[in-house]
Amino acid sequence: MTAKSPQRKAKSPQHKLGEAIRASRNEQGYSQEGFAAHAGMDRSYYGAIERGGFNFTIETLMRVAAGLDAPAWEILRRADL
Repeated sequence: MTAKSPQRKAKSPQHKLGEAIRASRNEQGYSQEGFAAHAGMDRSYYGAIERGGFNFTIETLMRVAAGLDAPAWEILRRADL
């Protein structure tokens, strides 16, 4: 009897987007807390966005994009969405 190798679960769009946002934030040198303050967002809510914990609105995406000084389409492209 052979053991089955575990299959990797595909990442959700929320997780892909959160990873792209985190990478962009890190490239700009912001801490999570510092960026949340810069973007006018609660840190815990922003942290959940980066973890892919929310299916957030386009309005929130625009707010994050403005904080990153990047168009929303660029963040979506980076997330491969």
